[in-house]
Amino acid sequence: MDKDKLCEKLSEHLEIIKKCSITSEHGTVLLATILESRYPYVYPRDSACASMMFRQMAEKDLDSNGDAFSMLKGMAKFIAYVQDESGKWGQRYGLNGQDKAIYIQEDNTAYGAIILANYLLACCFRREKPEELEDYLKKIKKAIQYALQHFYREEIFLFFSTTGIHESAIEKGYSIWVNHVYTHFFNLILQLTKKFDLKGLFDEELSFKCRFCQSVHRRFMLSNRFVRRITKEGTFDLRPDVTLMSPVYFQCKEEHCDSCVLDENPDIITNSVNFMVENLWDSELGMLQRYLPFTEDIETHIHAGNGPWIQYTAMLAQYCYKTGAVERGDTILDQIDKYRTVEGFIPEHLSTKRRFEEFIRLEWEVGLDAKKEFHPEILIPNLSYDIIVEELFFMKKSYDKIRRDIYEEKKTVIQFAIPLMWSHVEYANALIARYEYQSTNEQDTVDLAATVKS
Repeated sequence: MDKDKLCEKLSEHLEIIKKCSITSEHGTVLLATILESRYPYVYPRDSACASMMFRQMAEKDLDSNGDAFSMLKGMAKFIAYVQDESGKWGQRYGLNGQDKAIYIQEDNTAYGAIILANYLLACCFRREKPEELEDYLKKIKKAIQYALQHFYREEIFLFFSTTGIHESAIEKGYSIWVNHVYTHFFNLILQLTKKFDLKGLFDEELSFKCRFCQSVHRRFMLSNRFVRRITKEGTFDLRPDVTLMSPVYFQCKEEHCDSCVLDENPDIITNSVNFMVENLWDSELGMLQRYLPFTEDIETHIHAGNGPWIQYTAMLAQYCYKTGAVERGDTILDQIDKYRTVEGFIPEHLSTKRRFEEFIRLEWEVGLDAKKEFHPEILIPNLSYDIIVEELFFMKKSYDKIRRDIYEEKKTVIQFAIPLMWSHVEYANALIARYEYQSTNEQDTVDLAATVKS
């Protein structure tokens, strides 16, 4: 794929991402899906991943008309607006910045700052000094201080979380995902410090960074692979999970302080990814499940029937391209393409008629799904019941639509949350990874030929 073709494909995904956004006086409201769909909210997690993509486009000359940078700037404005006075960010926000959080989710404080940092770093690449620089740096500093005070456990040098990427107690304790989110966040802060020559601004907050990174790189390792979590009791959670891709997704090898476990044992990521794929690949639908669906476990959410999740599958494609497995990456993206709608929309996850009906019978109709979604251990303290009712409304609305699709359109494969902004982001990131690998290989070939000729 040449650069022009890549830009054309990225533009297609960007147009769909724009359909999930609304321009407001407070900035760009980047929703998880289109307004009338399942998730009409801004999730700092999804937006942070989008900010990583937008910055890549801006810095790699893949944003010819400046749309990606414009989106990044608008997102940063909105995220800055909704930051709590304490310095934290919550799970999700409404169109006007209302706090719509249901779950305690500690990594959002990092996500909000990641968005601001990616915007500032993109500005630096463009040789612009953003007018928001001082204000955003103050907000980032407050976020670090809040996270260290409330989430960091000095005794073992890790961040504790109640929920994270899966939004359930399946992650309660010290999860590999949340701790790599914070590793990535602090690496971005170091980049900011160097790019903007911020003498001493973050010295106190980052004095612990080397010790933290070493802990992250080593504590999640067992039998030559990573584990997804250390429970709050201190035991290893050995179950397979897409979060085993965290180290490569968040590029944890960058800017570490001392020797990294990945330098000493480069096979550990390969072993972890292979273990994940062997256990989570959906043999019927293809692609990755996010974890194994233990229905009876109160900490395991099924969500309309088990099946593969597209954004995580696209992350696997990124890994394939980065490691040179181009054909495997292409096969994965081809598999995702099979489930696009006629508009080109990519869903969040897939299931089947049989699995959905089993979910309705075993979980929804008996109230088990609601018990899982609103499990007291993971809810925001003193959560307004209005927010619970609103969430139940959207849940029932989406499940009723699936029922109609099954019986009226005779569907056997269910596509949930269409389009999911995050799925399009990770698909686009995979395209960029493919282009980068091929460009590097082509340059290596040219360099080798020149060396031989000389």
